[in-house]
Amino acid sequence: MSEKSLRNLSIAYLILPNILFFYNWTNLPIAIAGVITLIYLLIEDRKDKSFNGFRILKRKDVIIIGLTTLVLTFVSGINGYCYQTFDYWCHNTKFYELLSYSWPIRIPKNGPVISYYYGFYIIPALFSKVTGTINEASIFVWTWLGIAIGISWIYLVLNKKIVFVLLAVCIGDLPHVLKTVLYKLSVSLYAFGDFGIENWSNLENLLWVPNQVIPTLILGGMFMYILTRNLNFDLMVLPIALSFWWAVFPAFVCGFLLAVLIIRDWILTKFQLDWVRVFKKVVLPFLICLPVLIFFMSHAEAPISGFIWNFSSDISNTISEYAVNIGINAVLFLTAYFYFRKINLPSLEQFPFYLILALCIIFPIYRLGKVNDFLFRGMMPFLIIIGMYLFYPLATYRSKRTFGIIKNSWMAIPLVLLLATSSLIGITRVFRAATVNQYTAQMNPDKVTFRAIPYDAYTNIYEVLKEKWSQQEANQYLGKSDSFYEKYMAPKL
Repeated sequence: MSEKSLRNLSIAYLILPNILFFYNWTNLPIAIAGVITLIYLLIEDRKDKSFNGFRILKRKDVIIIGLTTLVLTFVSGINGYCYQTFDYWCHNTKFYELLSYSWPIRIPKNGPVISYYYGFYIIPALFSKVTGTINEASIFVWTWLGIAIGISWIYLVLNKKIVFVLLAVCIGDLPHVLKTVLYKLSVSLYAFGDFGIENWSNLENLLWVPNQVIPTLILGGMFMYILTRNLNFDLMVLPIALSFWWAVFPAFVCGFLLAVLIIRDWILTKFQLDWVRVFKKVVLPFLICLPVLIFFMSHAEAPISGFIWNFSSDISNTISEYAVNIGINAVLFLTAYFYFRKINLPSLEQFPFYLILALCIIFPIYRLGKVNDFLFRGMMPFLIIIGMYLFYPLATYRSKRTFGIIKNSWMAIPLVLLLATSSLIGITRVFRAATVNQYTAQMNPDKVTFRAIPYDAYTNIYEVLKEKWSQQEANQYLGKSDSFYEKYMAPKL
């Protein structure tokens, strides 16, 4: 497969749910304009010559990626073959309501459209609509394909070394490892509140929100590949714009990062720009995601938001939580990056790394969502990019040469071990999936208790959120009858 083919596949994968959004979630004039614009952007992107047609993924590479991502798909819990996290009550209900309800989904039946991100679910749901039942084959293949596309980009960035790819996907979990060890020793670093100030790695998030991890892997991997090839950052605007329908927080933080980088480039070139290119690569993709953003703003109730100290009665505990979960990672990331450069290992452009690290420090001081979804999910792109930044120096040279450099350094080996320690959480999750699944439950029913979460336990997302989470969380996704979206954009009843 060539890098051009991988780019085409990535854009096609992300764009298909967006076409269905315009076709089903907007009125006829907006739908026509939206679908035509998406097709135009797809054609223009295919014409772009930035990505070359040379073969970069051989059969061996495709097999490695395919088998690795097949395991990750099983581990994620999709279809209930292996252990499923609590969030699958929501995931499975969304598949069921998309099968049962007309699109767009209104709750109550003649009420406003429910404001939720269905990008991941809608293609498998279309197959379910056709077959008249939950189509698990399409759910599994769609998930596997998405993970494989994302991992392919990361695999290319990290010199086709799958071990470093998996380590990069696990970056961010070192504080989790530390807290787990200390918990076993009956040591608590801080008191847990009703929301968290912490990051989870992309692998950990894969078990909870595969719908958001998939676009995150694609965006993070493609961004770093563009960086390694010294391509124009504006090539990232379209995939980010297409990802809002999939995962609003990861798409937002990627958009913020990219806006800073693009504007910086414009300033450095003193705005001597190809304005036709700017319109095609920046303005049009931005405009195409506006209807999705307006749709998300049609909530009946706004989510909980504010600076973290406004929700704390014990500031010292909040500071401790921030220092452990954010501070430890930040110090490790910065130290490893500096030291790898010092011992003359290969490195990438500095400014994006420093910018991302600064945002990783700043963004956690603001809470958005009851359990702080903005931090848990929004930081995923930054963590995968940082993971690639840190493992790129180790993956670029042949293993023997890299080991020869780091073994003569008193600090390099401990840093590499600390970075690798993040993967311990991921290893336990893989082990759990291997021991708690449908097969082991059938073979050893006395020792293993596992039952896949049903699809049809609840009729819609509102009911499952109200029952399993809270009334507040259920209400925040209900639509607002007098919103701009309902008045001017939604299909008429």
